Amino acid sequence: MKKLSFVYLPILFFIYLAVEAVLKLNHSTLCESTGCLLADNLLWFDSIYLNFMGLADALIILALGWLSYKKAISEKLFFLVLFASLGFETILLTYQYFASPEMCKFCMGVYTFLVVIMLLSSKKYFLMVVPVIVSVIVALSFLTIPKSEAFVTKDGNYLIQSATCKHCKKVKKYLHENNISFTKLNIDDIEARNFATFLNFKTIPILIVKEGKQIHIINGDNNIIDSFSKPKETVTVEDSIVAEESVVVESSSSSDLLYNDNAGADEGCGFASITTLEEESNCSK
Repeated sequence: MKKLSFVYLPILFFIYLAVEAVLKLNHSTLCESTGCLLADNLLWFDSIYLNFMGLADALIILALGWLSYKKAISEKLFFLVLFASLGFETILLTYQYFASPEMCKFCMGVYTFLVVIMLLSSKKYFLMVVPVIVSVIVALSFLTIPKSEAFVTKDGNYLIQSATCKHCKKVKKYLHENNISFTKLNIDDIEARNFATFLNFKTIPILIVKEGKQIHIINGDNNIIDSFSKPKETVTVEDSIVAEESVVVESSSSSDLLYNDNAGADEGCGFASITTLEEESNCSK
């Protein structure tokens, strides 16, 4: 059993990673599911480098396992590297679980190898690492991680708003009174907040109008109302953006929306972005 967990399984683990690396170098892969493609897009570098890192890690595990089996070194070194590898893969896999609608099967295979090696090599150490794994999963579950899910999928009006914003209430009242249908997107959602920050909009409401492949984005209650009441008038570029391709807004779990009581521009309510706390709000919670 010890030779299986310290030598044979690490050899199979190394071969598993080596095959994937060779296939990727030849523009192929063991896993061609959507989850694998999405997992690649979560990295800020080419996924082949992560494969190389995994190969190096598997080689170290194999070398330490062999030396530990021959009693040339302490088994603690083997378990130390195995602990680190399992922790590293736990973070990657858990983040992927919360950020991607589908899991990468190859990554799950890597994680399975590490768990089995740890379990068969020492039940005592395996039980020690379980609380660490659980704590990582719980910690990441507390974060508002953007998901790779399309939000603006059909033609229509989408209003990024807040239930407590008086400017948003003004726009929603106008839309209801004029029988204009719209879908509400909450600024509490991390995707909506990142979208507004990306466009350098500091206030809500923000209206997204999808018409085929063309999208109009209008910021500010007065500008939004004017776009319906005076459709032939031109809206300035500072207040409206026209995109020739579809814009995707995604949904995730909510987090607190922060407001500032200081008086600012009267076009809408300020909101707290990820990087800066804007001071352009007339609303408070």
